[in-house]
Amino acid sequence: MSSEASCHRPGVEPLSEDVIVSPEGALKNVYVHVVSGLGDRVFAPPSSPALMDQAGCAFVPHLLDVQAGQVIEFGNSDPIVHNVRAIGEKNRVFNVSMPGKGKTVRRYFAVPEIVKIRCDIHAWMSAFIAVEGHPFHAVTADDGAFSLRGLSAGTYTVEAWQERLGTQDQTVTVADGQTAKLDIVFHAGKSE
Repeated sequence: MSSEASCHRPGVEPLSEDVIVSPEGALKNVYVHVVSGLGDRVFAPPSSPALMDQAGCAFVPHLLDVQAGQVIEFGNSDPIVHNVRAIGEKNRVFNVSMPGKGKTVRRYFAVPEIVKIRCDIHAWMSAFIAVEGHPFHAVTADDGAFSLRGLSAGTYTVEAWQERLGTQDQTVTVADGQTAKLDIVFHAGKSE
């Protein structure tokens, strides 16, 4: 980051966001989503846009979860030029310039997948957008917590994805009117 004067902050060491672990061992930025058990139900995307900013020469948030068809507003809060390059296998890729503070652009992804986001101008800037076909997905918070609200009674397979540690699948049964707890464990050095 020291090569870009607007990004360099004396005395502040930039840190990677690829694995963030709390003092208690909880993981932040794990994408958790239902992969089976919903049947053939169809869900409309949210009408409000999801937001991903370029602030402090980083994408914020590092991992954004959206529903297929949901508008994503990309912003640039920095006083320098950035760009947003979307790299996916199933969705249309794009590369758009963000010429300075206040610039915004809107895009969406039509098909579920995890899309890599990069800034070609600043090689350290990367993020992910997890696209899902239903609303039952979340990104873990600083304390590793997440919630998949609104699931009806049933048995579901839930997958957790972490960019360095791979995926973990678990089955959970939700009883009518009840809350189910799910603990997902990743092991350092293990990637699938």
